[in-house]
Amino acid sequence: MRESILKPKVIMNSVLVILLASVFVISALAVDYNPGVSAGKYVKFGWYSVNIPPEHVMSWEKIEVVSVTGEEVDWQLTGEMKNGSAGPDNGETFFTNVQTGTTNYTHSNLGPPIVAKDLNAGDKISMASSSVVNMTDTRTYLGVSRLVNVLIIESSGVSLDNPYNSTATYVYDKASGMLLENENRASWTNNLLMSYIDLKVSDTSLFSIQKGQEVPLWILVLAVAIAVLVSVSTAVILVRRRKQVGVKPIAKKSKAGDLTLNLGAVNSGECYLSDSLEHCMKVVSDLRSRGISGMAIVRENPLFVVKTCNLSPDDVVLLSRQPIKGFKAISTLQEISIVIMKFIKAGGGVVLLDGLEYLISRFGFNTVYMCLQEKKIEFLETGAVLLVPVNMETLDIREKNQLLSELKLLKS
Repeated sequence: MRESILKPKVIMNSVLVILLASVFVISALAVDYNPGVSAGKYVKFGWYSVNIPPEHVMSWEKIEVVSVTGEEVDWQLTGEMKNGSAGPDNGETFFTNVQTGTTNYTHSNLGPPIVAKDLNAGDKISMASSSVVNMTDTRTYLGVSRLVNVLIIESSGVSLDNPYNSTATYVYDKASGMLLENENRASWTNNLLMSYIDLKVSDTSLFSIQKGQEVPLWILVLAVAIAVLVSVSTAVILVRRRKQVGVKPIAKKSKAGDLTLNLGAVNSGECYLSDSLEHCMKVVSDLRSRGISGMAIVRENPLFVVKTCNLSPDDVVLLSRQPIKGFKAISTLQEISIVIMKFIKAGGGVVLLDGLEYLISRFGFNTVYMCLQEKKIEFLETGAVLLVPVNMETLDIREKNQLLSELKLLKS
């Protein structure tokens, strides 16, 4: 009798525990899908692409919020093709419901441009979506550290008569839910072809961007006038002195100049592969002592690189997502390409690109290789020199031969 009375109590207690646990789990899993944007907020993207048909390559794209009603966001798309023409759907307005994931825009490299704010790792992108946030991370954009949500979508299929695998990585600003970066990679297994599109924020109203103070125009004009006056006066004095003492003028060399060294055989306009970072740093230091400008993109202690390579801190860039010790950091192939192009177009002489193993592990060998192929032409055109150290043991025979087909081997 006592046993029959206690048994219902035990059952009831168990049921209460289960119910309470269920309520706790449900409340813990609940996600509020609300927009984190307002009218006027925008993100502008710069483009970087490899193996994309020229007619599909864009210069930039921009998404701007037009209005917000409940969970629905109306936004406008603008953009410009590389050839200067207007981008697809330029000026058109679309909508995205951050709760249901419903949208009338489904054919863009941007992917989902806006999601709900304040999502966390493991949360669905929308209530009806099967995709979840892979991780929450802290990354730096336009010099500002932001908390972001990363979504990675992998797929496969058949295209160009060959099977392919693709990976799309979307990085969203957590506070607003707006897209900050999008990487799309597709590789074809049979013909070793890879295409790559990288969109990254180049301007935005989501957060304050640290910009240098503008110099008034009259100061710039005055500075140029003084510089010209000083140059002319100096030239006149030098000519007079040469006439007086009979000294012949010395021919002026360009910044890139003739970079042939007695040791190392580094020539103007060439790109080199080396198995020794130390040797590359010595070459940079030697060229700097000859008056050649240089820069280094490295994964080493930046202060050590500054001292060893005889560079200024402004000429050393970290290959990292996080800046340290006041040094600028870059982490994508697009950023690397832009930094190098600006340097050599401005007359830069030698560039040290360290961390090839890091880039290959992150973006894949074929993507990095094609990027180096494009850079080779720029160095050939400007007469600058590229030094790329790499641990040869991390490469297979095919990869090593491909690199040596584009870059010369720099012997230690």
